Order: sequence, then C-alpha cells, then structure tokens
Amino acid sequence: MTRYEDHIILRLIHSEMLEEVLTNGMYSKNSGHEIPGYINIGDADLIKQRDEYVVRIDPPNGHLGDYIPFYFAGHSPMLLNIKTGYRGIKKYPQSELVFLVCKISDIIENCPHWCFTDGHAKSSITQFHNNIEDLSLLDWDTINLQFWSSTEDDWDRMRRKQAEFLVKKHVPVTCISQIIVLNSEQEAKVKEIESRLGIDIPVVIDKQRKYFYP
Repeated sequence: MTRYEDHIILRLIHSEMLEEVLTNGMYSKNSGHEIPGYINIGDADLIKQRDEYVVRIDPPNGHLGDYIPFYFAGHSPMLLNIKTGYRGIKKYPQSELVFLVCKISDIIENCPHWCFTDGHAKSSITQFHNNIEDLSLLDWDTINLQFWSSTEDDWDRMRRKQAEFLVKKHVPVTCISQIIVLNSEQEAKVKEIESRLGIDIPVVIDKQRKYFYP
C-alpha cells in the first residue's frame, strides 16, 4: 500500500530569497512576516487574487493567501511560464530558481494547519481535502507528467497537474529536507549560505531534469 505521507512536496523560490528562508522558514503572503525586497515569482495578478480566495474546507479554512503553496512534482505550468515569459509573466533563468523539498510526514508533524487540493486551487471544480488518506484521490500519473497540456480528449489535465499542498502561515526550516538546484554554480552558492548559517541540508543538482525544464 502506498504511504502518501512519505511523498515529497516542492516549493519554488528565487535563489536570492534562500538565505531568508533558511534563517526564518517559509511564511505565507498574509502571515504578517515582512521581507524587504522579496522577489515574487510567477503570475502577480494570480498571486493577488489568491489573497481573498476562500479555502473551501474547514478546518483549516481561511484564504489561499494565508497559505504557503507547494506542488507535488516538478515541471509545473508556473515554472514553464517563468521560463518562457508566457502571458507577460516576468522571465527568470531557471538557474536562478531553487526547489525547497519537504516530506509530507514532516509537515504533518510540525505544522498544525494544512490541506491539499486535487487540482489548481483557484478552479471552481477543485476539491479541497484535510484527510491525508485522500491523497490517494489525486491523479498522480498526471501530476508527474513533464508534458501536461490539456487535450481534446482530456480538457482537465492541466488543472489536475497543478494539485497543491497548502500549509497555513509558516513552515519551519527543520521541515526542509533537500534543496534542488540546476547546476554546480548554484550548488556552491547554496552550500555557502548553509555554511554561513551553520545548517546542513542536502543540495542536489537536477542533472536529469526531473524538476526543471530542459
């Protein structure tokens, strides 16, 4: 039987924000934790809309802006948009981005308020869940796809690809089990930050592009 709580979840950030995260942990947009000069990646309009979009399950309720969003796999539509600048989203080289990896089991142990979705959280047909056993309801085959565009035969595929794990307010540094980078230059920068902060989180180069796009 699959133990879905052993699965990892991924948060994509700009590498310039890494020292802040490794010092204080991850905070949601509406948490009240101010970060001067924070670099927001992704769709700015969508990020703003999430501030007031209701999380349709109680507990933990609230709004999407109260939560730190994670994906269950790499090759997300968000990353592709950042890479290509699609829809006017600000482009960043993938080499400037890093994936923060957490184990779901660590989140459950350390973060009291969380939920997850079976697709893009802002879609009206997406279902929210707060029972870890319901992870079995997600479309894992689609979540793990590198090429995920909706088709005439499956118009809903892109929504399901973007299933999210949502953690309310804060994720401590101790929940970060791994950092995934694109190249050795970024690996060296991450290790320098870790050395300066006195922490030792494994850093992995995505040589086979399991998470970043080719």
